[in-house]
Amino acid sequence: MSKYVRPYINSNLLSHTTEVKIMSITVESIAPNIGQTVTDVYGRKLGVLVSVYSDFDGKVTAVEIMTNDMVYETLPAERLEHGIDGLKVLPEWLVEAKKVERKLDVIKKRFKAMEELYKKNQIAAHAYKELKEKFAKEIERIKIETKGVKELLRKRINELENFIIHIEKAMTHLMVSYTAGEIPENGFKVSADFMRFARQAAVDERKDLDKHIGLIEKLEQELASTVSGLEEQQTIATPAQNIATQVSATTPIAVKVVSS
Repeated sequence: MSKYVRPYINSNLLSHTTEVKIMSITVESIAPNIGQTVTDVYGRKLGVLVSVYSDFDGKVTAVEIMTNDMVYETLPAERLEHGIDGLKVLPEWLVEAKKVERKLDVIKKRFKAMEELYKKNQIAAHAYKELKEKFAKEIERIKIETKGVKELLRKRINELENFIIHIEKAMTHLMVSYTAGEIPENGFKVSADFMRFARQAAVDERKDLDKHIGLIEKLEQELASTVSGLEEQQTIATPAQNIATQVSATTPIAVKVVSS
């Protein structure tokens, strides 16, 4: 990483679920969780942690979650969060969103640093040209990756919106049956609590998705503005430099004749 740039992500624009840094997790740290129910960052039960995959140094690379007797799922370590609240699972979209957010932020700062250094004649022209070409290719790759991530986030938004509609429909039928005296109070309260929790978790996740889409679009605009702004400065400066060169080349050289 360049010493001139220190990448960051503005945590003020993120929800509480995105402020946690993804760190290495060891087998020893999550061993007590084996055989226990695992939840995601929104408190939803995902299943039971039944196995752990790790390297020879003890760092966890993935875990196995049993969602029911017939379904097992392997989750990579990057989707795990281990803190004071225990082991939590991050949504796939959140992991991918944070990756692209960081890339957009870093490439913007490095591109700006490169241009400033070249403008101050602190890097050679050949090195500047080579690095700028690499940055241009990387920016194009990031644009493609960013497009894919935004599609992933929007797909998840559609899923949540459909889920919320589904829950509200089920809740309506439950309330009608309860009010009509067809369902006992205890069963109604338990079921209603389950559905209220599920709906609220979906609403919270939906809000986080909106925040991340907004942040990604903001970072995209900042990168585009940085690149176009610096290119415009170069375009303006180049003609001026050329004119100065031409004037210097066409201006007669004053010769003073000294009589002997």
